[in-house]
Amino acid sequence: MENKSILVIGAGAVGSAFLESSIGLFKKVGIFDGDIVTKGNLITQPFYKECDFSSPISKTAFAIKKLNSLDSGTEYKGYERYFTEKDFEVMKEYDLIVDFTDNIKSRMIINEGCVNGGKAAVFVSLNEKEAFLYFYRDSACFNCLLRNSIGHVKEGCESVISAPEKEFVSFLKENILEFALDRVEGGRILLFNLKNKSIFSSMLKKDNECEVCVKHVGKRIEDGFLQVCSSGIKFSYGKPIDLKKLSSVFADSKLYSEFLIFNQNNKSVLISLDGDFLFTGYTKEEAKELIISLVS
Repeated sequence: MENKSILVIGAGAVGSAFLESSIGLFKKVGIFDGDIVTKGNLITQPFYKECDFSSPISKTAFAIKKLNSLDSGTEYKGYERYFTEKDFEVMKEYDLIVDFTDNIKSRMIINEGCVNGGKAAVFVSLNEKEAFLYFYRDSACFNCLLRNSIGHVKEGCESVISAPEKEFVSFLKENILEFALDRVEGGRILLFNLKNKSIFSSMLKKDNECEVCVKHVGKRIEDGFLQVCSSGIKFSYGKPIDLKKLSSVFADSKLYSEFLIFNQNNKSVLISLDGDFLFTGYTKEEAKELIISLVS
């Protein structure tokens, strides 16, 4: 994990507990939160108990100062504000995004940024009865989940009246680390019962009507066609492609370090690691149909 970077959005009860539990595990940790530490926070957020309250301090600033004093081997970077669409560029600096926010609007913004930027993410919810984790990586997105969810699945880390239990924090850290190491697949839902410690797991399929990860794909594809020329049809997806995963779709393809090549019936496709495609022998409509099937 020493080569992984993580962006933590929301440093409240659950976010701060995760930050404290994962000290020294990542090479870089970014922290987003625009809230100020208050005495009322201490009931659910003991992470801030050393705050002297002599002058206002943001949760982000306090967290950076505390974590730097405990861990000199990790780069901690703070963002003393709430996450908005303007911060999509910040996501590019990190391997994994973890959402600990407490409102659906923020979650939808984070989800859109992860989908558009091709970033893996974990969405975490907690109430007094159970915890909920949703893992996104080239899978159904959080909006798909929202469209098909019931009850608590829509919530953020809210309705918490006490500090998160140690068993939950351990469960949270373990699964986030497993996901960062590609040992948990995208689209996985985990529910952790805080009373009996039971775990329920299921998978979510993409919603074909999702406005974020399905319908937007069509728009990106239309925008991505750069040139139809003598060498073929050039297309740029605009974000990295998992060539190893894609090679399983093309049974007779050849995988190189930075390229995937597929030939069939006098037609060929060259795909780069950066998401650039070159179609030879295909019509534009055939190329478009193939891209949609691959990236959706």
